[in-house]
Amino acid sequence: MTQGQPLGVQDALWLEMDKPGNLMVVDSLFWTAEPIDWDRYREATKERLWDRFPVFRSVAVRREDGGWWWEEQPDADFEDRYERVVLAAPGGDAELQELIASQRTVPLDRSEPLWQAVLVDGFHGGSAVLFRAHHAIADGIRMVQLTLSVFDTSPDGAASRRPTPRRPERVVPTSPAGSPPARSRASLTSQALSQATNVAGVSLQLARSTVTNPVGAAHSALAMSESLVGSVESRARAALGTRGRPGLPSFLAGVPGDVDTVRKLVLGTRNDNTRWTGKVGEHKAIAWSPSIPLDEVKATAHANDATVNDVLVACVAESLRAYLEEHRSVCHSVTWDVPVNLKPFDPTLPLVLGNSFALVQLELPTNIDDPVRTLEVVRRRMDRIKRGHEAVVDFGVQAVISRMSKRLYRASIDLLANRAIGVLTNVPGPQVPLYVAGQKVEGMMGWAPLTADQVMSFTIYSYDGKVFVGIAADAGLVPDHEQIVDGFADAFRRLKLLTAARAG
Repeated sequence: MTQGQPLGVQDALWLEMDKPGNLMVVDSLFWTAEPIDWDRYREATKERLWDRFPVFRSVAVRREDGGWWWEEQPDADFEDRYERVVLAAPGGDAELQELIASQRTVPLDRSEPLWQAVLVDGFHGGSAVLFRAHHAIADGIRMVQLTLSVFDTSPDGAASRRPTPRRPERVVPTSPAGSPPARSRASLTSQALSQATNVAGVSLQLARSTVTNPVGAAHSALAMSESLVGSVESRARAALGTRGRPGLPSFLAGVPGDVDTVRKLVLGTRNDNTRWTGKVGEHKAIAWSPSIPLDEVKATAHANDATVNDVLVACVAESLRAYLEEHRSVCHSVTWDVPVNLKPFDPTLPLVLGNSFALVQLELPTNIDDPVRTLEVVRRRMDRIKRGHEAVVDFGVQAVISRMSKRLYRASIDLLANRAIGVLTNVPGPQVPLYVAGQKVEGMMGWAPLTADQVMSFTIYSYDGKVFVGIAADAGLVPDHEQIVDGFADAFRRLKLLTAARAG
């Protein structure tokens, strides 16, 4: 790396995709119950990251031929990469979330190595670390490995073995059994008026998406018309989780594997225009919910013959449905970009890190008030993706786009990215306690970067027998964002109760 190291195709692509409202920066967080000895922490970081990986001492430079290279900076100062912060009183979740949200739109200085760590004192009487690194440095799996490499397996400082990410197991969302409470005629009238107002606003977005995402526009129009008509037939279809018509979106949604991949790329996804559709701003919001016991998730998954991953993703769909219902928004389906690693896992971490993943598009139903039915739909769509070659095809598309002119590939990336509301990641972390500078790590969280006008980064992270859920959202387009992560826990409780009731 002394002569420079060329960036890979994907690395260079992410480097070019920063925009004021959405930066290509991965934000990782961990916290401890007791204060961290920062000198000891920095010593471990210097030894295990700074000294080992040249990219952490390098800057991204564009050479005369137009290619991007990592060039090591002999005078780079390790201490300049750290910022020390005392959290505002009372030092709880809300204060740390506000701090992280304020960092989401702060770009990393391109004349310096593209990472920074914010050392936080006073979080619930302990400490926290927000580690920010540009996506051009490495993909999500390697970022997790890098973070774990700073940790130890015991308080005395025995180095962590960098646990190998395991295949996620199946988990199920919970939905309260029983029928919803009856509503008064006045509340129904109020809801109808509110829905009509919402539909009027969404229709403005619909006109634009007719060109950029034909399937999504058609699906949105169908959802809007069904909502306004409010027919018994429409309600029956919603309960069954199917469109129930031989129309274009319905037909194409059933096409398996590779044909479905082509449909998503050429015609678009079922990503309905709704409450959060619009231009993103520079005001962001962060939230996470209390952890869920992983054993409970496994048990519920087993009882439903589902994988943990399928169940967790179904909980995401249920939480979005509840949020949209609370905001009286019309939406039957949303699409997420889901990262898929394309290289075998390397526990040793190569010196040249980089990116080797694709983004597949997962369409989630948001119109089924039954978590078991939601799980069935999610599992079917996940299986269809697994059977096809969507990840490989999408990686090839990214390679083609990266070789276009800057203006053309920016437009292409925006076109594809705006067919999803954001990025959904499920990270199976180590299931044993880890330590940093002698202190036990109580929890971990992270948020993938977004691009174009994507509005949400949703993360599921399991660690030490617990499942943590967090969201980073555009504050203007996603008001009351904390309702979404709270809804995730509610969805799991509903599914657990419904599963037990059906088993009994």
